[in-house]
Amino acid sequence: MKTSASSLTALLRLTACLLLGTLAAPAQDDPKVIAHPASKVVKDYLQLVLQREWNKSATLVEPSSLKQLHADFLRRLKAAPTMDDEEEMTRRVGKGSFTEVEKMAPLDFYTAYHEGIQERWKVSPEVIKKVRDSLTVRLLSIGEEDADHVHILVRTKHSNDKAIIENLELLSLVKLDGAWKVALNEQAPKITPLDTALAPAPAAAKPVPPVTDPVQPAPAKTPAKTKPAKGK
Repeated sequence: MKTSASSLTALLRLTACLLLGTLAAPAQDDPKVIAHPASKVVKDYLQLVLQREWNKSATLVEPSSLKQLHADFLRRLKAAPTMDDEEEMTRRVGKGSFTEVEKMAPLDFYTAYHEGIQERWKVSPEVIKKVRDSLTVRLLSIGEEDADHVHILVRTKHSNDKAIIENLELLSLVKLDGAWKVALNEQAPKITPLDTALAPAPAAAKPVPPVTDPVQPAPAKTPAKTKPAKGK
């Protein structure tokens, strides 16, 4: 799921419900997916996201993805078109300036960003419980790219008391030091110049964002004043 205009402006779209440590509809899961050790990471990660335990879910994400998410946010913050945009973005992660955001550890940034989204949407405990109780997930299939890269296709369905929402999601994972981690960057385009001496440096690929909140879409932004140009 994509959570921000880039890795974070569309932040967070995949989530699933585990009941007492098992999927709500285990009989519908593909046995081949369940047999793969990465499937447990998928379940644990989605459960933590659903329960809004961002600091714990961050530990299941590969470090390079966390760093890229942080770097992407910093680029967008630096390029904020208005003063209001810049202030709103820094407040969203609990900071007061670009420098403070820049100094954040990637894991702390991931947690702060998601907590900011949660606060902004003001999701009530009752709605969260409704989503948790109604949401089911089916692990449909697994694509094993190689020994260290897999992609798991997931179908989720839940109710937020206003509508029934279904999503088809793809979660990528990589194996690092023998442990499977969620890889937010694996679905981003990769560009390699054929002639590094002549080709211009490619723009940094935007990473695939973490999972989108399952309750409701992000609120529309309020128009802001134009950011004044900085003096030379």
